[in-house]
This record gives sequence, structure tokens and C-alpha cells, in this order.
Amino acid sequence: MLLMDIITWEPKDSLKVAELYKNYKYPKGIKVIDEWTDLRGYRTFVIYESENEKTYAESVIPFIGLCRFETFPVMKLDHFMQLAQEFVEKTEGKEPGAEQGKEAAVKDILQEIEKLEKRIEHLERHSFIQQEDVT
Repeated sequence: MLLMDIITWEPKDSLKVAELYKNYKYPKGIKVIDEWTDLRGYRTFVIYESENEKTYAESVIPFIGLCRFETFPVMKLDHFMQLAQEFVEKTEGKEPGAEQGKEAAVKDILQEIEKLEKRIEHLERHSFIQQEDVT
């Protein structure tokens, strides 16, 4: 599964973050797809694959207390749209019982959303994500 981290830090910690990152090596089991920085400062974006929660935790532990991590499961939009189209084609038949099929499709979508929410909760519990009120 692809994940995206949004990593932020306080301006006063910029030199510490830069020094730590300069010498940082991702643990085995993390495959970085790409990394970006916010040109305004104090924020980095990383797209990567992680073998499991343990590997993810190992990757963020050096930064705990210095940086905040927001982690999200992600997918390329064109791939998601293709999956959504296939799902619609599979569930919108004209045969008898189509209404029941639509109800089943809605139920399936809600179940998938629930599974994703549980996966996100699981990642949050096992990834030491620090919560911050940004309102």
C-alpha cells in the first residue's frame, strides 16, 4: 500500500531537522517513491511503500518529538478512477434486481470506507503520529 506522510516542524527546529535528515537512511522495508519540500518552509511530503507497521515505526522514531507526522493511504487518481469505473460497470446492471444491486453496492462502498478508516486508525496507533489542532 502506498502511503503519504506530511511532515512538519517548528521553525526554530529547522537546523536540527536538516542535520538529522542529512544523515538519515530509510530502514529496509521502506521504498520511497518521491519526496518534496514546501518552498515556504517547515513541511515535507513523502510518498512511499512500507512493508508493515513496524517498519513504518522504525522510520519515524528518530524524528519523534521534533516533527509531526500525518500519514495517509494514497492511490494515483487515474488508477482510482479506473477501479471506480469497473465497480460501477459491475454493479449497475439492467437485469431484474438492479435496485437490490445498487443497495448492495452502497453497502459494499460503506464497508470499504469502514475498512479504510480502521486501517488508518491502525496506522495512527502504530506510527506514533502526533496530533495537532490546526484550527
